[in-house]
Amino acid sequence: MSRNSLNYCKSSTEDFKECANCEKKAGWVAVWANLSLAIFKGFIGLLSGSQAIIGDALFSFKDFIASLVVVIGVKVSGKPADDQHPYGHGKVEYVALFFISVGLLISTGYLLVHSAVGVWESFHGVGTTPKLVAFWAAVISVFANYKLAQYLRCVGNRLQSPSMLANARHNHSDAMSSVMVAVAILGGRFLGLQFLDPLVAVIETVALLAMSLDMLKEAVKGLFDSALPANKVEQIEAVARLVPGVKKVSKVVARHLGQGMSVDMTIKIDPSLTHEEGYVIVQHVRESIMAALGNHTTVHIVFEPYLP
Repeated sequence: MSRNSLNYCKSSTEDFKECANCEKKAGWVAVWANLSLAIFKGFIGLLSGSQAIIGDALFSFKDFIASLVVVIGVKVSGKPADDQHPYGHGKVEYVALFFISVGLLISTGYLLVHSAVGVWESFHGVGTTPKLVAFWAAVISVFANYKLAQYLRCVGNRLQSPSMLANARHNHSDAMSSVMVAVAILGGRFLGLQFLDPLVAVIETVALLAMSLDMLKEAVKGLFDSALPANKVEQIEAVARLVPGVKKVSKVVARHLGQGMSVDMTIKIDPSLTHEEGYVIVQHVRESIMAALGNHTTVHIVFEPYLP
């Protein structure tokens, strides 16, 4: 092997390590940045009396949760099974997501009602105009979310990470939300359109309620081991049938198990084969399915004689 080839291999290995470190760092950057934005905007919202900036704070808190769930998924749910947790730790993520989504639904529902009352009051001359500090907080949020989205998109593209790219899209949408907040504050302060601030808060909370419901559905699906889609089951059957010695796949029950999947399968083999030969075929089927679905898949296989 030439020196240039050796240098290339070394460079590729270093790049891989750098990418892996960048993925870990980017996850925590997203967690702390979104939490800081949520606390900052929540404080400014209470200080300024802006319902829209409080709604924007909830958006950042939702992003904090999404980022934290990704980190939990990498750090905790990826741990191997042990004596105390024979099925692994995959449901930790969904337990956290369940309680957090319920909390978001309650807080967002309260803000929605409060904001709707604010819109009604503003049209009857009762509403108040938020302080200008809320505008500057929204401007800071636009800039911070935009830069964070750029950073996460760069890391996500480099690592081909769907979760990182999803977080980048969340922060980009939050930047747009903060633009709406900034416009609402200016409209209330300089054009006398006091209804804009609570109206933007209503729009934000309706969107947040939909997102929170999606999070809750995802959590329930993970906790209750929902069945895999039909096309995934067909893929599993096809993989098993390709293994030499498998005459027929008579039963497949596949479900989500935390972050991973669980497959229960019955295969038919030639009745003239010995038990040891059947066991070898089962091992090949198991390895093939795990190669296709990932190491977080649990596979239980029973073999029976094929009697046409």
